[in-house]
Amino acid sequence: MSVTSVVRFTLPTVGLFMDMWQADKYEREARNVNYEAFSMVEAAIRKRNSQCEKLDSTLIKLANRKKGIMSGTLPKFVAVHEKVVQINFSKRLSAEAIRNLALRPENLSSMNQMISVSGVNMSTKETLGTFLFSLEYSGISGAIKKEARINLDVAYTRSDEAEIIAHNIDTERIAFEGINDKAESVLKLLAQMNALLLKSIQHTSEIINRNGFNVEYYSNADIDDIMNCCNFAVAVSDILKAPLFDSNGKLSTQINKTLSTGNEYIKKMQAVR
Repeated sequence: MSVTSVVRFTLPTVGLFMDMWQADKYEREARNVNYEAFSMVEAAIRKRNSQCEKLDSTLIKLANRKKGIMSGTLPKFVAVHEKVVQINFSKRLSAEAIRNLALRPENLSSMNQMISVSGVNMSTKETLGTFLFSLEYSGISGAIKKEARINLDVAYTRSDEAEIIAHNIDTERIAFEGINDKAESVLKLLAQMNALLLKSIQHTSEIINRNGFNVEYYSNADIDDIMNCCNFAVAVSDILKAPLFDSNGKLSTQINKTLSTGNEYIKKMQAVR
């Protein structure tokens, strides 16, 4: 075979081989791009879902803590308050001070409503809806609305689309993290307030058991402690009523005020001890 014929045979073969190699290279690059895009989104989803699970756990704890205070602590206060109103404070206190000792009808009604609601058997979803949303919305709301999971087809994902998707998922994660931080703050606040209220209820009960219903046996310090107990119980009731979410399922705008007010009451109660 002549050199010329060899060249004529070889060049097309080399060209075909180069085309196949280039096609394989492009295919591998496409796979790498898609894999990186998929990995980017998957990493964002994993982080978002992890934060979502943490948030779920915190919200369940918060709802159950509210329910526990309503079913355990509030009845104890209502019982001791029934004794407080039997004491004739008119000889020692002004009419305004006496009105502060005897809870306003709406406060007492609200406490009794919370006690009643907390005694109902509920599923986890119902518990979240009842104690994290405003009671005026009948409790059984959508609870926490979760976004649908993103089903990603690797073969058709471009890197720029993946970046947008990952960014949106990360935005969700940040939102869940913010809600979780607020929920944990309320959880801690309620634990502190509940401990102080239980201590105050016990102290008030001991004062009444020691002095009976004759106001002449009560010192000024005794009366101050009873008044502090009543005022603090109303404050705890207000915190319990304050929803974490509004009727649309968004973080309530009241939550920062709730935390600030609760911490102020804690400082006041700790100062009188």
